[in-house]
Amino acid sequence: MIAIIGVLVGLLLPAVQSAREAARRMQCSNNLKQIGLGLHVYHDTFNKFPYGWDNRGMTWSGHILPQIEQANLYQTLIFQESGLGNWATDDGPNEEACETVIPTYRCPSMALPLHMDYNGIPQRVPASYRGVAGTLATSDDTSTALPDTISLESLDQDGIFYACSKTKFRDILDGTSNTIMIGESYNNPKFVKDGQGMDYWYIGAPQTDPCRCDGGTGGTEFSEVAGVTITPVNAVIRAPLMSGRLMELSFGSYHIGGAHFLKCDGSVTFLTESLAEDVYDALGSRDGGEIPSEL
Repeated sequence: MIAIIGVLVGLLLPAVQSAREAARRMQCSNNLKQIGLGLHVYHDTFNKFPYGWDNRGMTWSGHILPQIEQANLYQTLIFQESGLGNWATDDGPNEEACETVIPTYRCPSMALPLHMDYNGIPQRVPASYRGVAGTLATSDDTSTALPDTISLESLDQDGIFYACSKTKFRDILDGTSNTIMIGESYNNPKFVKDGQGMDYWYIGAPQTDPCRCDGGTGGTEFSEVAGVTITPVNAVIRAPLMSGRLMELSFGSYHIGGAHFLKCDGSVTFLTESLAEDVYDALGSRDGGEIPSEL
């Protein structure tokens, strides 16, 4: 009898785990739909999408707080460079905002604690979703970008969210159903390669803060809030020999086989790790003239 029960448990456990992961994937997809709705409402209000990040280190996910039913939290933010407006000022409202758990920004499959001590924010909350900066950048910093490419310091990206971006629907020449704007990210701050941590966050970023909107090269670690499609999905898992500077730019997830992405039309798609590179690139650019032939 005990042996029979053991066999039954062995058969049931995988099914239960599979059902739970299916539910988590559904919730993750719903999170992205909620983010998409917030971004569309923001565009309707301001006739543009928010900055990927601005010169105060405020990120796209912070700008849309009122549009995802977090207006009260948004009202606590102080928009200034110093003092309580700094993201790492102890007990300041901006720091506290970064320590606030927002379920919409967290995939339930992410195997990380709710809070982590990181970049001067004692209870910082890890994020699961980043903006798509495009297909061109190969590093956070121009000094370490691959030859004949740009970095995330550049204001000349071909995606939706980047430094001081003000992308509009009219700029998405490839079509809103053919362009991705937000992607899942395999967040693992404890994994560091070539001095680069695979860490992703929301609302504000202390290291991004010195960013300038005039083409200057202040700030760093923009990959905390945006990624690119020049690197394959789940590169952290699938491409262990890849440079850490490229790896941290990769999208990915804690789901098996791929990651969820939000398209500019508000729909959510799951892109597999086997997706052809040219198709993935086509989805990452807003105006490359490509029409993805395979999804």
